[in-house]
Amino acid sequence: MAMAIVSVGDLLDRAAAFERELEEYYAAIRDVGTNEGVRLLTYHLSRHRRHLQEALENFSDDKIALIRSIKLKYDIEFKLKIDKMDLENIKGQDLLEAASNYDAGLIHLYKEIIQQPLSPEAATLFETLIRIEEKDIVMIKKTIAMNYF
Repeated sequence: MAMAIVSVGDLLDRAAAFERELEEYYAAIRDVGTNEGVRLLTYHLSRHRRHLQEALENFSDDKIALIRSIKLKYDIEFKLKIDKMDLENIKGQDLLEAASNYDAGLIHLYKEIIQQPLSPEAATLFETLIRIEEKDIVMIKKTIAMNYF
């Protein structure tokens, strides 16, 4: 880990940008995809990509500003990237497995943040985000197991 002056807000912005990029990717799949089941799945996955927004709703604007301003001792490498697949021929199973991997990557990021000194409110925010992503993984794995797609 490299010493850096990075704030919680910087990392939240990176996570939010990743969620927006995922929403755009799902929209691109909808635009060119021919499989109606996969197209419907992208709507569902896109709605669930608003986890950060959902977790922040529990805090006042003042608390969010304080949490965002916390300086971390170490920068955290943000390794999440979208695995671009053939948009026209993507399979629902592949899309679900990728979504589960994205959630797991966000959980890893949030757990790394929690390892650093944080305010109780910031710790609560990241614990909430971890729980939201873990629930999402369970839902995705259940959907995979049902073999709908």
